[in-house]
Amino acid sequence: MGERVDLEEIFRSHQREIYVYFLRTTGNRHRAEDLGQETFARACSAAVLFRGDSSVRTWLFSIARRVLVDHYRRRGPASVEIDTEAPSREADPSDRLAIEQALNTLPLSSREAIVLCDVLGLSPTEAAGVTGTNANAFRVRLHRARAQFREEYGDDR
Repeated sequence: MGERVDLEEIFRSHQREIYVYFLRTTGNRHRAEDLGQETFARACSAAVLFRGDSSVRTWLFSIARRVLVDHYRRRGPASVEIDTEAPSREADPSDRLAIEQALNTLPLSSREAIVLCDVLGLSPTEAAGVTGTNANAFRVRLHRARAQFREEYGDDR
């Protein structure tokens, strides 16, 4: 049987990461909060099915990704809003806005690759597990996403 899942500990440990994932992929803090709540609700329902084939973190991000895909299926094409009030610790406000604008011009799959690996620190192998792709194919996606981001953001910064 798989490892026992402590939902309270999962929530405490991963709430911020899940919020950041949704914030950076949707660009809207209220939507990020709603999608995060939906993710944890689904995790509660699916906890009995967790077999331990992956880490709890990968399992939870896989659920979050399905929530995001379902959200965009209901809403139509992935349009991103820039939330200028979104919290950020990494950059000053003018840089943060330029980073957000560059990130938000990318297609969802590229944005997601950058957020999973460069913002949240998942390894490409873990991120491939989350997205349900081959690790090598994900590495190619990440490389292309980073190149797209550099082009949008500008190499001269």
